[in-house]
Amino acid sequence: MTDTARARPAPNGQPVYRRPADTPRVSAAKARLRVALDEQLGRKTPQSVKEAAMKKQ
Repeated sequence: MTDTARARPAPNGQPVYRRPADTPRVSAAKARLRVALDEQLGRKTPQSVKEAAMKKQ
């Protein structure tokens, strides 16, 4: 998830690294991990994160 993909060089010739966009499946997996971590730590999870965790793609 933290891998970077090499993009076209910038106008000055230096390579540019950018993170690939998250797919809906990856976003849902990250949300499920956050919900599980929040539960373990006893923190309140925002409703938007809970809804994202419920998506299945």
